[in-house]
Amino acid sequence: MEPSQPAAAPAQKRLIFIDAVRAFAILMMLQGHFIDTLLADAYRNPASPVFSTWEFMRGLTAPIFFTASGIIFVFLLLRDGRPIKENTRVKKGLRRGFFLLFLGYLLKWNISALIWFKVYQSFITVDVLHCIGLAILALVCLYILARTARLPYPLLLLVSAFGVFVLYPFMKQSDWSGVPLFLQNYLTRDNGSVFTPIPWIGFTLLGGGIGWHIHRYTSWYRTAWSGIPVFLLGVLLHYYSYQIADMPWKTLGYLAFKDLSTNHWILWRFGHALITISLFIWLSQLFYRYIPQLFLTIGTETLTIYSVHYVLLYGTWTGVGIKQIIGERSLSPWEAVLGAACFIAAFVLMVYKLEAIRSWIDREITHRVVRGIRFLRLKAGRFRR
Repeated sequence: MEPSQPAAAPAQKRLIFIDAVRAFAILMMLQGHFIDTLLADAYRNPASPVFSTWEFMRGLTAPIFFTASGIIFVFLLLRDGRPIKENTRVKKGLRRGFFLLFLGYLLKWNISALIWFKVYQSFITVDVLHCIGLAILALVCLYILARTARLPYPLLLLVSAFGVFVLYPFMKQSDWSGVPLFLQNYLTRDNGSVFTPIPWIGFTLLGGGIGWHIHRYTSWYRTAWSGIPVFLLGVLLHYYSYQIADMPWKTLGYLAFKDLSTNHWILWRFGHALITISLFIWLSQLFYRYIPQLFLTIGTETLTIYSVHYVLLYGTWTGVGIKQIIGERSLSPWEAVLGAACFIAAFVLMVYKLEAIRSWIDREITHRVVRGIRFLRLKAGRFRR
């Protein structure tokens, strides 16, 4: 569909605000993880305006990340438009979902532990990749259900997200000690999991609803005005999240809804994600000529950045990372900020050179594999003689 503003056509074949939001989220994650890992405890003062502002912005990263994941996946899923068996996004979504689950565990393993046949509890904790993987699988399953049963896909997404948020208080209050540890980590954070699928996949399901709306009204999202209702909805959730979360209990009186209001932070944070998205919609329309392509490329390489940063910062595979070299929670604020800036700059440079890096890796691996095959053939030939 052509843009509503002809002058924007060359740059607007793709909805660049989605990539811009993802780039912002991943860069925020880099600095957030770096500073949280290395800033000394003495400087973590909630009364400090600087620290409290940083902590608020750090808490914004995950809601944006999960919401943006739902937006981009559903938008691309619906854009394919073909029947389920022919829709490549359905197959890619299933593969990506299971791959993220596998990668989430792979990033936690340690080579020396494997050599000595040691398995630590941290190897099976649940993180953001597991949650996004399950969320993508949920988006695909709901899409298949919607097409098969001829149900409205956006309605399924909204109802499922609401169900996830209703379940959250129950999941927090329940005792999961009788469940195997591997499954416990998906249900509670008591054993070291950083994220659990409930409530976080709810953000992705809501993002999927936005992705559906963007697909249906694509041309409207190519205008700066489209960000206004998104912004207003975000502001509404920011100021009235408690009242909105309390509404189902007061209206229906169903006991399962009673604890929603005590967890209204979910809607509060979703409102912040909407405000951020609306700002990028506006900026991408008014200043698209000035947005560096490198910034948008960062938004398309979030998985690569996340994976590399995890190993480098936490030293999971080798046992030696920035955390171990510098020392956990050992830096002053200025040292932490400077280090975070260098950390981000290194990843920006990595993305800038990423194609060359990938070509070199492919070339080297291919070369070594070919040499290995030739060596084995030579040995086999000599053995036959």
